[in-house]
Amino acid sequence: MLHPTSTRSHKNFFMAIAENLAQRNHSVTFVTNFNSTRQRPNIREVFVADESFTPSLPSMFNFNSLQVTRQLYPALVTTCSLTLAADEVQSILREEFDLVMMYPFMTECFLSVIHEWKVPFIYVFPNMVQVAFSDIAGTPFFPSLAASYFLNLEYPLTFTGRMISTVVGAMNIVFSDFLLSRQETECRARKLCPEDLPSLAELKLKSSLFITNSVRTMENPLPYTPTVVHAGGIHCRPAKPLPEDLQQWVAGAGKPGVILFSLGTLVKSSTLPEEYRKVLLEVFGSLQQRVLWKWDEDAMEGLPPNVRLSKWLPQQDILGHQQLQLFITHGGLLSTQEASYHGVPVLGLPVAVDQHQNMRMVQREGWGRFLHWEDLNYDSFRGNILQMIGDTRFRDEAQRRAKVMRDQPLSPGDWTTYWVEYVLRHQGARHLRSTALEMPWYQLYNADVWAVVVVVTLVAGVLASWLCYRILRVLIGCCCRARKAKKD
Repeated sequence: MLHPTSTRSHKNFFMAIAENLAQRNHSVTFVTNFNSTRQRPNIREVFVADESFTPSLPSMFNFNSLQVTRQLYPALVTTCSLTLAADEVQSILREEFDLVMMYPFMTECFLSVIHEWKVPFIYVFPNMVQVAFSDIAGTPFFPSLAASYFLNLEYPLTFTGRMISTVVGAMNIVFSDFLLSRQETECRARKLCPEDLPSLAELKLKSSLFITNSVRTMENPLPYTPTVVHAGGIHCRPAKPLPEDLQQWVAGAGKPGVILFSLGTLVKSSTLPEEYRKVLLEVFGSLQQRVLWKWDEDAMEGLPPNVRLSKWLPQQDILGHQQLQLFITHGGLLSTQEASYHGVPVLGLPVAVDQHQNMRMVQREGWGRFLHWEDLNYDSFRGNILQMIGDTRFRDEAQRRAKVMRDQPLSPGDWTTYWVEYVLRHQGARHLRSTALEMPWYQLYNADVWAVVVVVTLVAGVLASWLCYRILRVLIGCCCRARKAKKD
């Protein structure tokens, strides 16, 4: 499993897949940029330090996708080659493997190794299928139904929304292709990709499956080919008892209960602008509920007595606790999935990337609300908290969705493991591949057909107009000559 360029939270998704495979006695070698705190049976982790692009990320509260892309561009080009060249990685390349599972972003240079090994490989993506990855997923993509998660658009999309979604989707594809060519140039320059290697653009289309972090029965219905495997919620699990000291603190909240507040792992809480922190403290201090706040420092000035800070919290165990009243979240996909699994209403404060889109979907589905940070003030924040706790409709809808999420023919772990083993049993399962992988986009979406239809229609219209004009001219001429003859 090659996941050396992901974020810390995404590792939870990848590791859940690895653990399910390990439980079936597969031996898993997991290449990661985040060290683990514990060892797992049948899983060997290979830690690659300092090659991730994530330390270069700016504060998420100052997030601008264009500026971030410019800032990270050098890392986007070189990270894959630096990771491949790392001693820790080179040491395992001499071993034999039956299957490779890889993150499809900034790992493309590893396709050279997979090509040499001549083993099947599977893409594992910790989000829903996006337009930039639809080609490697071997599935058609419709920007009119699912826009890029960088776009903050309302559904159903208006004409303007569909235009923006289409243009941005095309730009993402162009940029992805450009970035891949730069990565290939870098890889060949470092002699990590052999000179006789086929292009990475060709090799990237030879995957057996595309595992996506989405629940098939709960997303906006889209057409998929059999190679797309939905593993959404694979990291979710029933709640366990809380640590004793935390359990006592939660139990001490009594009937009003507890609120959990977390901005995840990508967003560093201490970078929270001071004006927002003051609003949060003022509102939390005014509540009857106790508040658990995931904060990356040991202390905070002006902390109310009903608020407890912690650098790490057992999030799923808290979400499954009977005294939890509300989850205030940044709206990351894994966090919203965990809230859905445990049937907890959410109040979102999205910061960047896919978080706005996730929270818009939650609000549209009726089990949560969200606030823009620029709209955060005492009245808006406190009013939303009190309404969501007091209105049982939010929790009722969250509980209904929890039943839907859990009502699957197989658990996400068993489902994903079945398809991974299916690929192993059938030596890559090439029979699942769609012919879409071999078609350029204009053929896949019949752009050339529609172009011919439009041209033929226009030509036919022009010819018909010209013919009508000629006939009308002849008729008028005949009438004029007849009238003139009558006068004579």
